[in-house]
Amino acid sequence: MHSKRAKIQISGIIIALLLIVGTLLFVVKLPTQNAQAANVAGSYKWKQLKIGGGGWITGIVAQPTTPGLIYGRADVGGLYRWDQKTQTWTQLLTTSSVPKPNPSDYDVESVAVSKTNNKLVYAAVGITYNFATDTPAGRILKSTDQGRTWTDNGQRWKISGNSDNRQESERLAIDPHNENVVYFGSRNMGLWRTTDGGKTWSQIASNQVPVVYKQGDNAPAGIKFVVFDPTSGTTNGKTNIIYAGVAGSGIYKSKDGGNTWSNIYPTTSDIEAADVGGDGNAYFSITNGHLQRYTPSSNTWKDVSPSGNPNYLTVSVDPFNPKRIIVGTSPVSGGHLWRTTNGGTSWDAIDSALTSAGIPWVTNSDEHNWLSVGNIIFDPQVRDRLWFGQGVGVWRADGLSSSKITWNFVSQGIEEMVSTDLVAPPGGKPVNTNWDRQGFYHTNPDQYPQKELMNDKFSSGWTLDYSGKNPQFLVATISDHRFLNPDYSGYSTDGGKTWVPFKAPGTANDRFAGNIAVSATNTNNIVWLPTYGRSPYVSTDRGASWHELTSFKGVTGLHPQYYLSQLKLLASDKVDGTFYIYSSTGTFYRSSNNGQTWEKAPNTPVGGSDGWVFSQIHAVPGHAGSVWSSTAQGGLSYTENKGNTWTKISAVQESHSFGFGAPLPGSSYPTVYANAKINNQWGIWRSSNKGATWDLVSTAPLGIYDNVNVVNGDMNVPGRVYIGFSGNGFVYGDAPVTTGKK
Repeated sequence: MHSKRAKIQISGIIIALLLIVGTLLFVVKLPTQNAQAANVAGSYKWKQLKIGGGGWITGIVAQPTTPGLIYGRADVGGLYRWDQKTQTWTQLLTTSSVPKPNPSDYDVESVAVSKTNNKLVYAAVGITYNFATDTPAGRILKSTDQGRTWTDNGQRWKISGNSDNRQESERLAIDPHNENVVYFGSRNMGLWRTTDGGKTWSQIASNQVPVVYKQGDNAPAGIKFVVFDPTSGTTNGKTNIIYAGVAGSGIYKSKDGGNTWSNIYPTTSDIEAADVGGDGNAYFSITNGHLQRYTPSSNTWKDVSPSGNPNYLTVSVDPFNPKRIIVGTSPVSGGHLWRTTNGGTSWDAIDSALTSAGIPWVTNSDEHNWLSVGNIIFDPQVRDRLWFGQGVGVWRADGLSSSKITWNFVSQGIEEMVSTDLVAPPGGKPVNTNWDRQGFYHTNPDQYPQKELMNDKFSSGWTLDYSGKNPQFLVATISDHRFLNPDYSGYSTDGGKTWVPFKAPGTANDRFAGNIAVSATNTNNIVWLPTYGRSPYVSTDRGASWHELTSFKGVTGLHPQYYLSQLKLLASDKVDGTFYIYSSTGTFYRSSNNGQTWEKAPNTPVGGSDGWVFSQIHAVPGHAGSVWSSTAQGGLSYTENKGNTWTKISAVQESHSFGFGAPLPGSSYPTVYANAKINNQWGIWRSSNKGATWDLVSTAPLGIYDNVNVVNGDMNVPGRVYIGFSGNGFVYGDAPVTTGKK
């Protein structure tokens, strides 16, 4: 139930393939234009488009002396702190808090808090695409004010917060008796330590704690965790006993404050998770079904595994009772959570129930069938309370004595959906698609939605379109990206409130993901451009049957991979029944007979070398034959005659996502919104005069500096723009509208 790897796969292959892609495109007209316009960023008011949760909280830690001081780390969505008063989470990684912010900061690999200083937090952030060749770029951030601001000492590691082996226990650990001593277990660079509060870090000698890395392993586990035994006393102000779990090598122990180390449990298996109780007993989960209890006073081991033979992915010892331990594995539902009250002599299987009063779509989903594990911890201040970092957010349970516990979804403030598309058609409400949970219809952008689009299944929504003359008619591609099937693509006749699956759905062998478009004049007429470079398909009966357009066989530059969700290579004219397809290798196609036959337009927009990742075409609402194109380094271009000629917007140096919103007062042309580089400034820009001048709307809405996947306006609210991120859901911005420039 976790698959947030979009950023890895997209960014990881860009550099390798840039030189392959040709830039064969050209344009007829290149008028002189300028970007001089107002900076309206200060007038915009931004809010989250509420969805709630949506992504994997891979780790959760509690500061042991302060009630309710909980931190949750996400694989693509950053780092959150629980607010006890408001019962909501706060994003801690923003442009105002982080030095030299980089979108990879939102891939958080580990977090650590201090027992002696409740203000102190460390976070290991970053992503590594190729462990063999990438330069270390991940960093360890330090905060002395509970994450309100951060510092960076400049040292770098190969960190990968959105790769395999990112959940379970923490790689970062602060000495419970000395806040200046911090350890970090890296994936392929060994065990590191600072003794001066993060000013400098040095590696523990590899003959003490080894570096285990197989060349070619692109998600090495390395040192999975570091844990202290607070009961072991101190030497020279440092906690005596420390454990480090080294995947494929064993469990290493220091009993002299980290000066020397020895392998106390040699194994070639993976080491999953660990915790130490108040009685000094340590519990370690080993791959292939072993939960081992280690007693340091006697240097003895005992297998205390519950019945069965799963891999226990989370281990937590009750701080109020060291004999009570919780272990679990994925899926937690179905009795895959166990409890002991006697230190592992016997175990009870615990069943789970779910409630989510504040975010209703969650309990209307199929999450109850799975519940993937980030980790589960006991609350150090509230007896009988558990916190659960999970695949769609955070859960909390109270009252742990019965055979069935109720998990309450407490994820207000967390927005971790990976966005793929959004439309806000004339006369309609915003509808979005995203990874993992299909998408949502938003009756009110400030309220959490009731349910997913098509059904309750774990699937991703890839793209949306609406009919230009019947904007209540929508189409969407939705499918399970883990197995490619089943497919839940379909249509809506009521603006996205309810959906009907196509009678002939897509399959992994032909129609899967990619882009979809519906005719402006005939809602039975739908064109589907699947991913994997396959030919388009056309339907004239609302998806009851499909006809493959074999004339596209051999055409290059069509949609190459499902995870390239920024690609929008298919569009429907919003006035007449024309369809358009753009090949990112340099051809613009059009069809004027319901998509049955296609011709190459005489000209095509200027291309860019990474247009194969970011190219988009969108038809202009209310303007027949008008299509805009975004091609990364090629910037923005538009045609008003279906591709006969193109006008390049010379002010736009680069552009990724873009879309249209309602005209501003005084303008008859839809407002263009774009994630673009203008005057050497990347940001969200808008133009109300067909690209002649541009207003800067924001450089980082709500301080979020994540990669932008989606930009679109609202055809009903002048000035409103929606932004979709690659791990922070969606936001929307409103501003007092002024007279548009004609």
